[in-house]
Amino acid sequence: MLHRPTSEIIADALAQAIRPPERISLSDWCARNLIVADGPLSGHPWDPDLTPQLCEVLDCLSLDHPCTTVVLRKSAQVGATQIGIGWMLAMIALAPTKAMIIFPTLTSVQDYNREKLQPTIDATAAVRRLVYGQKSRSSAGSTSMVKRFPGGSIILTGANSSVDLRSKTVQIQHRDEIDDWPHDLEGQGDPEEMADARMIAFHALGRYKVFKSSTPTIRGISRIDAAFEKGDQRYWMVRCPHCGHEQRLVFGAGQEHGLKFSHKPPHNAHYVCAGNGCIIEHHEKAELVRGGRWVATNPDGLYPSFHLDALSSLLTTWDKIAEAWVAAKDNPQKLKGFVNLWLGESWEERGEAPEWQQLMARREEWPRNAKPADALLITMAIDVQQDGLFYEVVGWGRDKQSWVLDCGFLPGATADPRAEVWQRLTEIADRRYGDPWGRTWAADVIGVDAGYNTEAVFSWVQRRPNALALKGMPGWFRPALGTPAKMQVSRSGRRRRGKMVWPVGTWPLKSEFYALLRKPGRHAGEEDDPPGYCHFGMWCDERYFKQLTAECLRERESKGRIVKEWVAGGDNHFHDCRIYNMALWSYLGGDRMTDDQWAAIIKQRGAPAEDDLLARAMPEHMAETRRSQRHDSNQINGQSSARTRRRRSGWMDGVL
Repeated sequence: MLHRPTSEIIADALAQAIRPPERISLSDWCARNLIVADGPLSGHPWDPDLTPQLCEVLDCLSLDHPCTTVVLRKSAQVGATQIGIGWMLAMIALAPTKAMIIFPTLTSVQDYNREKLQPTIDATAAVRRLVYGQKSRSSAGSTSMVKRFPGGSIILTGANSSVDLRSKTVQIQHRDEIDDWPHDLEGQGDPEEMADARMIAFHALGRYKVFKSSTPTIRGISRIDAAFEKGDQRYWMVRCPHCGHEQRLVFGAGQEHGLKFSHKPPHNAHYVCAGNGCIIEHHEKAELVRGGRWVATNPDGLYPSFHLDALSSLLTTWDKIAEAWVAAKDNPQKLKGFVNLWLGESWEERGEAPEWQQLMARREEWPRNAKPADALLITMAIDVQQDGLFYEVVGWGRDKQSWVLDCGFLPGATADPRAEVWQRLTEIADRRYGDPWGRTWAADVIGVDAGYNTEAVFSWVQRRPNALALKGMPGWFRPALGTPAKMQVSRSGRRRRGKMVWPVGTWPLKSEFYALLRKPGRHAGEEDDPPGYCHFGMWCDERYFKQLTAECLRERESKGRIVKEWVAGGDNHFHDCRIYNMALWSYLGGDRMTDDQWAAIIKQRGAPAEDDLLARAMPEHMAETRRSQRHDSNQINGQSSARTRRRRSGWMDGVL
């Protein structure tokens, strides 16, 4: 056996020691090392075959890649969070530096660390030993918000925290769900601009990296839309397995090609090729997608920007997309969510209402103050002005169809809670609305605008157990009805704590309302009135319709950004009443009730049972005997008399 000279062995050892580390792409490193710690593949290695589109996104994130910004506009649940984690862990192992992960809020980033980041670090052997553990009373160890390792650290923070966004210097950043970031942070400016400033020290070297990822929200104010459009706008292109035509997968509504399906299950979703009309079945999807490639549609863009949606995702199916669309198509708010979450596209808010004359022309005949058979819930909203009170009473169906039961204006000074105008409002609030079977029903809930003459509003509201003080709030990302809070009111020049006020997210409701107004029904030749259709009685006059459609959506520039906001082109009091009524519908749970809950309400408030109809035709003493027998039966069946009284008075458990 030949023995190597000692000098040769030493030389080889030195060569190994000084040899540059193996050059490996980030996607290859993740495929070899990254262990998924969340979701259905928890505990398994990251598989690029499941998300083939994300390999190129990952490789662009390398500091060796010439770009400094990478953008991913995406639908929900396409694996983007996982590659963000993979990027950070590959950095720890291959090129440690200072990094920052920014989520919309501190709470969301804490959830991310607890459920995704830390479990992935613990499961991935290549970095587990590199990340310092938490050390008691030591700033050298890691915490839930800072991961420390040799050569660097990862800071986790929220876009709602100005401390980290103003005080840290980092080389790489993952800005997640940027469409949910505030546009102004505590009056100090745009948090994205603050995040940009954290990387100034690396500008001269040109070795810094920003990864922006988000599901888009509203067109015109979407951060990810603006970032995507500045980039080279890459789409995943696939070749038809039958004719070879290269195309981007699209939803296909209103087009000859695209995703097609039955509106009733089984949906049998399939794809119609844009080239030759070939039918691509779902079982061909995996091979189709894995054979695709990214194609830039704006080669002059400043950096790589990618669009990834559910149509080309192997984590869901075409049938699930069809199911989601069928469930959302008749509801403007759900349809908005479908466009954002499944198609990865921003939603175009339409700010124009139909012409008021068109709405007036479709009025229907039914008695004023009467409740149509399908109107199951009743809300009443009041808009307070200096010289009077505008009010609207609306009946709501299960599918959110609405009927105006009454509307009007009560003149009179409203500053004094003892004024006659408030007494007249009480009379109207006490009114009951008759149904086709001779029964009468009171309003389930009443909402009063507390933005003007607040003290008088509180005085009236506190005397009614079913009345709420409401306050309209601008902004696109507020819920229909928020969490109530104490409102500060002024009396005799002194500030004091007021009553509970419910904030109403008016801007999204305005967009939804105009979408509902545009729905065609039987008046336009449709077979039936669709869900959400708005019905108006003949007593609704020109003034009512002009105010109902008085607002529009306009764009303006604010701090270098184009913003969309609602503005009124005239008196809009009945418009405000309707927006508040929609918020009250949400308060009653109309958008959250189960089929069983609706069935109970229909049983109580819909067509009466046959014995009830017979009772109404009997002499009163016989009807009373029958009611007594039913009451005794209720007690025998274990139903309390209190529950029976609640049902007779028109209230249903679970509604309020």
